[in-house]
Amino acid sequence: MTPVSRCLHKVDHLSAVPDSTVADRVDAALDELEGAYRKPSERIVALEAVLQEVCRNQRSGSTPFGRFVRVCVERRQVKLSRCA
Repeated sequence: MTPVSRCLHKVDHLSAVPDSTVADRVDAALDELEGAYRKPSERIVALEAVLQEVCRNQRSGSTPFGRFVRVCVERRQVKLSRCA
């Protein structure tokens, strides 16, 4: 399973979790994804793949959870683009 697939699987699972640890767990999944790539440009591409899949997902893309994930990913991409 690729790092992007693993992250998407975790994020999809978290979309159904109704507790207060979801934000921390989403961050952990994104941290793990970024940790799988050495270059900032590779990390940005991996994050973009997650972002596109979350946006495309009918079930969670337009929900508050989907918007939360989108904002988290976009912030990380901006941060990485400043370092690249």
